[in-house]
Amino acid sequence: MNFENTNYNEVLISGTINNIKKLNKYIAFGLTCKTFSNTNSKCFISFHIYEDLYNIYKDLFYKGNKIFVKGYLNSYTDKDNKIVSFIKVTDVSDNPNDIIDGRKGPYIRYDEDGVMVWDGKRCEAAPFEDDDPEYLELLEMLKEFE
Repeated sequence: MNFENTNYNEVLISGTINNIKKLNKYIAFGLTCKTFSNTNSKCFISFHIYEDLYNIYKDLFYKGNKIFVKGYLNSYTDKDNKIVSFIKVTDVSDNPNDIIDGRKGPYIRYDEDGVMVWDGKRCEAAPFEDDDPEYLELLEMLKEFE
């Protein structure tokens, strides 16, 4: 069996958001998680999520909210030559089953102005122009119901 392209650094984790910060092309956020020790100690973990994925689930991102995260371990060397580790997020939810079993449908939420957002895309109706052929055809069809 060839394991050359196999990747085993996937992470599944849950915790409470403790900070959120916009960086260049992604959003950085931190989680406070419970550890598995008897002392009820906590761990703090840093995450990076691309802005397009963040925009789909942005209503989940507020301090104090508990979320479930799926991602991969990643790191870089900073200007002081120190290794900075973080998790690159590939999925986020407020439901652990969405992360473990996969989503059964699209993610639907509503923006602040009441417009439905379907998997990150706003569902806004574009009004017809008075001389639009489709609009004129629709008016013609509706005349029989007057």
